Amino acid sequence: MWKKYITRRLAVQVAQAWNYGWGTAMKKVYKICLTDTLVFRDDKKTEYYVNAKQHEKYIAGLYSLLENTSFIKNFHKDAQVKLEHILRATTEEFSTDLDALNNCELLNIYKNFVLPNVEQFYIRMWTVFNIGEPLVDVVRSKLIKNGVNENTIDDYLLNLSSPLVPNDITNERIEILKIALQIKKLSKDEVTDLLRRHTDTYKHIPMFDFDHEPHTIKYFQKELTEITNPEMELKELKESFEQRDREFKIIISKIQPDKQLNNLLVFLKENVFLRDYRDMIRQKLNVELRKFYGVMAKKLDISVEQIATLTNEEIESHLKNNKYFSKNTIAEREKNYLLIQKTNKVYIYSGNKALQKFRQELGSIDYANVKKISGSIGSKGMAKGIVKIVYTNKDLDKVKEGDILVTTMTRQDFIPAIRKASALVTDEGSITCHAAIIARELHKPCIVATKNGTRILKDGDLVEVDANRGVVKIVKK
Repeated sequence: MWKKYITRRLAVQVAQAWNYGWGTAMKKVYKICLTDTLVFRDDKKTEYYVNAKQHEKYIAGLYSLLENTSFIKNFHKDAQVKLEHILRATTEEFSTDLDALNNCELLNIYKNFVLPNVEQFYIRMWTVFNIGEPLVDVVRSKLIKNGVNENTIDDYLLNLSSPLVPNDITNERIEILKIALQIKKLSKDEVTDLLRRHTDTYKHIPMFDFDHEPHTIKYFQKELTEITNPEMELKELKESFEQRDREFKIIISKIQPDKQLNNLLVFLKENVFLRDYRDMIRQKLNVELRKFYGVMAKKLDISVEQIATLTNEEIESHLKNNKYFSKNTIAEREKNYLLIQKTNKVYIYSGNKALQKFRQELGSIDYANVKKISGSIGSKGMAKGIVKIVYTNKDLDKVKEGDILVTTMTRQDFIPAIRKASALVTDEGSITCHAAIIARELHKPCIVATKNGTRILKDGDLVEVDANRGVVKIVKK
């Protein structure tokens, strides 16, 4: 029944936001939805599962959307406008003195502003994310029909699905490299002032959920000390985008797309842009949401991280009745939780009960004798190194120079570790995913969509990554 969909670091509040985002509310906007999910968190990660049959219908619905001319023309523009509107409205709503609000007022904002806006945000967020793989498949089919040699299609798609302009994380790197270029000419106070402004601009980058923590000036001070050749790196970044633009124009001239294919190629570039852009909006939105959840948490005598482990219904009930939560329940849920949602019915399990129920629902698979892993090519090349499994940004420090970074999927705050790694291997993704795009920008071999790379490989394994063929070979356990 259950299909593994994604692995992240996810609290209950955000898991419910995801659920409602592509539940019945999505059907009103895009005529497709998925209502049954299972979410399990242990001490390392959160695994998110979907109903397998519902997911098949959902993916079929995405393919149908890609046949809709109006959707192709308007989707990204409309989604971007809506996401930006939600961020502006949230920033304005939380610009007042939230500490002065009583429980009743907080409950009203939570029910009538936060939950509806988060739901609308994730409707667009999920569609931007999920349309990527069907889109690449449709573009591939159209290229074949247009007579493009099948041996060159993968190389073409690697370029066609790469951004032509820097994203937020690349812009952050460019700006700190510029600071590094000036550092010898500036006083200590001037450098601190520049870094303080830099922090104000880019502190949101690790905020994928409201219970995560923003970057501080100390983070960027450390980044600055690790820069060795800013002039060369800036030059390489500039040349990389210039080369990508040249290759894109050459490919387009060779393909000579008809109107339908051209519209799809434009849609593909829009999707690559908006996947990163919506992450930037999500991060900034979570900075604002953290303020609000922080005030609610204080009222309930718990932390932001603890309120994130509670369901919508629990928060509403306790604000309404001015009750505190059981510290034992919260402690159990911080270790393990299992959230099962079927349409609008929510079932939550904590601690050992969560673990037992999860095992009943999923069972187990033995990967002990697997010697080779295969996936899709995200960025070509070869590398050999020691495996480091990264589930969340809390694992990033263990990645050393030359290691093979193995993860479910990279995020923008993984970039410092990615720069150290000699190759990337992910469970999820396609050529339009974050790992593949970043690997191409940094010229790192990358294999995506291995499905079980993080389950089969272990920290310390010696592996060879052949990203020209999409194969990871285990040399020594």
